[in-house]
Amino acid sequence: MDDQWAKIIQNPQILMNYDGITQSSLVDENLTSKEAEKQREKKGFRRIALGMIKQGMDNQTISELTALTEEELEHLRRQ
Repeated sequence: MDDQWAKIIQNPQILMNYDGITQSSLVDENLTSKEAEKQREKKGFRRIALGMIKQGMDNQTISELTALTEEELEHLRRQ
């Protein structure tokens, strides 16, 4: 194992490829994390919108306050 590592660290091309793969993995992980955060945020807005619907608020007002689309709100109303 030590011999392999010695060969790897002496080869700049391998190191550059490793660094690129590592950075790519971090970017993918960060995007996944951001996407998950967006999904949680949207789920929270849907819950809030459901409460607004139950209070009799109209779609336009709810849309302005939650950034949900009219189509998303109609879907929530049918649930």
